[in-house]
Amino acid sequence: MTVGFVGFGEAASSIAAGLHEEGVARILCFDVMQEDPRFKEGFDKKVAACAGEKAQDAPAACREADIVFSAAPSTYAVAAAEGAVAGVHDGLIFVDVSTATPAEKKKIAAMVEEKGAKFVDAAMMGALLKDRHQVPMLLSGSGAKAMMEMMEPYHMRLEYVEGAPGTATSIKFIRSITAKGLSCLLIESLQAAQHFGVEDTIVDSFIDSFGPKFKGIIDGYVSGAIIHAARREHELQNVVDFLKSEDLPFTMAEATRQKLGWLDENDVKGRFEGGVPRDWKKVLEGWKL
Repeated sequence: MTVGFVGFGEAASSIAAGLHEEGVARILCFDVMQEDPRFKEGFDKKVAACAGEKAQDAPAACREADIVFSAAPSTYAVAAAEGAVAGVHDGLIFVDVSTATPAEKKKIAAMVEEKGAKFVDAAMMGALLKDRHQVPMLLSGSGAKAMMEMMEPYHMRLEYVEGAPGTATSIKFIRSITAKGLSCLLIESLQAAQHFGVEDTIVDSFIDSFGPKFKGIIDGYVSGAIIHAARREHELQNVVDFLKSEDLPFTMAEATRQKLGWLDENDVKGRFEGGVPRDWKKVLEGWKL
């Protein structure tokens, strides 16, 4: 089997590395920035890590593939599909794993299905860097069941969702209101707690209320929001746009977007030497807020 990738950043390279270890025979990789001197060395290393081949352009990554993962940033998802469509062919399964809006997923689906391909709206629902190709994915669209069958030998964690393209993404977006919102609530609470010197008391009260496992949630959610603030702000902007388009309330989603934007604008991630620690106490020691 040949697997193609259009967009080869963190998400795609993680999935590709896992599939290579599972025995996928051939991996074709393309990223619009692959020849940019700022990114070329990193791109080449990621391609080598999955024993992949560098594709000349997006259509080339699709032309010989049985399945293609489009993993462009959400703001470029439609443009990435437009750039790849010349290589899309009858029988191809085209999987968009971006956080583009449900309306954009429908637009991409129409584009590739016109070429005879099947489309999958894939929503990644877990820790990508840890789980790689086994990150849980919700799948909707015309190619969802075919993808599950094709990828069954490679131990991916795929779940079918009944509905049109955009259904899987809508589930991810709705979940993000709570998951990303909780991370920002914790950060704001800990900022105030640190100001008054009562952070241990506050965290102990959370654990008393929600159980001992909540300590791990605090560690992961606080550090994760800081590390991925820029990407998550873009995702939450898409969530807000999605809710507005459906005439639904978006107050909390917008507040989360603003907090993530504040973390990014103030480069909180950059305040840590050696990376953001996965421990809330060490985060508070280093974030200098």
